[in-house]
Amino acid sequence: MTAQTPQFVHCMLIPLNRHYLLLPNSSISEVIPVTGVSQEQTDSVNWLGFIHWQQEKLPLVRLEQLLGDQPESETSSGKMCIVNGINPEAGLNRYAIPCSGSPQLITLNQAALHLTHDDNNSPYLHCQIKISNKIALIPNLDHLETTIQSQIA
Repeated sequence: MTAQTPQFVHCMLIPLNRHYLLLPNSSISEVIPVTGVSQEQTDSVNWLGFIHWQQEKLPLVRLEQLLGDQPESETSSGKMCIVNGINPEAGLNRYAIPCSGSPQLITLNQAALHLTHDDNNSPYLHCQIKISNKIALIPNLDHLETTIQSQIA
């Protein structure tokens, strides 16, 4: 028998206003400052808007609002994470999520992950985990991207 080597995943721990978001490192295209980014609001839903980035109009997803948290002021989100779409059926190449600070690159293995009691039963959330002293949200990106596409179509 050979000993199995531990599986490690490179992730980004992204500070939101009230939570942290945990995404695979490969899903983040870029993190940009909010200044100089033109934003538009949609008429249909308050958690979705648009930004203009590199000659593209990208959906802007206010994830915490979508999960049911009270809206925070726009000034508390100093940066935007440009996220690469993962669901080919949704047809989204990229979208943006506001964040309140710079993401932190972390490397995790299964031993570092501790599930917490999920307070939020949202279909947009896979689970919540505890990393050190922080609670991080792992979103259901497939469902999120399908919902975004249905709102902008």
